[in-house]
Amino acid sequence: SNASSVMRLSCENVVNAAGLNAPEISGQMTGAVTASSLPKKHYFAKGNYFRLTGQQSPFSKLVYPVPEPGGLGVHATIDLEGQCRFGPDVEWIDPEVNVDEINYDVNSEKAKVFYSEIRKYWPDLSDEALEPDYAGIRPKLDHPSLCEN
Repeated sequence: SNASSVMRLSCENVVNAAGLNAPEISGQMTGAVTASSLPKKHYFAKGNYFRLTGQQSPFSKLVYPVPEPGGLGVHATIDLEGQCRFGPDVEWIDPEVNVDEINYDVNSEKAKVFYSEIRKYWPDLSDEALEPDYAGIRPKLDHPSLCEN
């Protein structure tokens, strides 16, 4: 079918699993899905991770610090190979940025904040032990700087 064709679907429930494009897809639905049943706006929070290198991790389980607005705080995670990673932080994406234009690169300058946060629960973290690893995007219904009023 072409992009201008209309699809008719009759069902009791719809699961929209379109990832970061789900709000756009939901906005195209008509019928039982009404504007009042959809979130008014959606926001994206980028979560950056750093991996531990050159130092043995003291952790064998996940470590969660006190949560921060929009996230769970920079926590320690252990992958299936035993590699320790720290993250995510919360970096709010400008609401005007298109989903396809989001930059997933981890800025190495963020390591300064990561060292400070991690040393709150692991003071023995060595300097130069963190390397940028990966980033992901979390959809959010609220944005703290836009919800204060």
